[in-house]
Amino acid sequence: MHKRMAMLAFIILVVAWGIPSAKAACSTPVVNASFGSVTSFAVNSTASTSSGSLSVNCGSSLATIFNTDTISVRLTASTFASGTQAIMKKVGDSSGDNIPITVCLSVQNCGSPMTIGAPATTFNSTQLSIFLLTGGKNFTIPLFFSTQPGQTVAAGTYTTTLSFLTNWDICTGLGVGIGGIQICVIDQNGSATLSLTVTLEVTNDCTTILAPAVNFGTAPLLSSFSSVVQTISVTCTKGSVYTVGLNDGIHAVNGVRNMASGSNLIRYDIYQSTTNNRWGSSIASQRWSSTNATSVSTNQLIRNYNYTATLLSGQTTPVEGNYSDTITVDLSF
Repeated sequence: MHKRMAMLAFIILVVAWGIPSAKAACSTPVVNASFGSVTSFAVNSTASTSSGSLSVNCGSSLATIFNTDTISVRLTASTFASGTQAIMKKVGDSSGDNIPITVCLSVQNCGSPMTIGAPATTFNSTQLSIFLLTGGKNFTIPLFFSTQPGQTVAAGTYTTTLSFLTNWDICTGLGVGIGGIQICVIDQNGSATLSLTVTLEVTNDCTTILAPAVNFGTAPLLSSFSSVVQTISVTCTKGSVYTVGLNDGIHAVNGVRNMASGSNLIRYDIYQSTTNNRWGSSIASQRWSSTNATSVSTNQLIRNYNYTATLLSGQTTPVEGNYSDTITVDLSF
């Protein structure tokens, strides 16, 4: 019995001595994650998902009787963070806009997301078997990412680079057991900090235009009607730059707005704020820029545009009736 054990040990040493070139450094490729393009309002209301991966590729493997492979992964840093929470921001932006992300290792919708500085997650040989690629000892561990809703942000490219400290101990050949002791002759072990970039493109969008009807009221003479001051409110992406236009209505004649009752017309017009600047659509100078809105909400989503609607002078009072027109409000980025 002792002779057999000695002979087996001798064979193992000879084989190990005979193939020193079988051990080579494991490579650690990374697949970055992208959420694609999402509107700012979708960022606020709905979680977006994406995925990437970390790999430990140790090449071909000789036959093993046992397997003691382990890989551990720990999130150590994020380019942008709030405490231990990884967040995405626009590079160089000082506005404070950010989008927190949830990081799940190997399992989507995990119950315990990774946080910066938390203890490493270690996968044993049984767990690693589901990440093992065909042929050799090459493992790809998936990472799943989701945004956290509730953020009011401006458009732009949001990103962060996550750092994962990865340790591995992989037996790539001649794993045997001797008297209950497991021995790996060709052992690959090492560590590396892997950098994975997560990106989201937030796009401009508008959701609401509030334009109450204009009512001049009732009077016997055109000269008795007063101007009407009202507000159009537009809800668009925070910080977005756009213009608001009003067309000439459905009864316009030679570019002059009219209210109609049958074939009878009353000329009127609409001006920006209390100025004499006509609010139009087809002429660029008559469009109203969001940068010059009358007022802006605290969250910078709603911009208000106060205007004055007035009947044009020099008209003869037409026959009595209900006069109306329909104006279209349009937005252009």
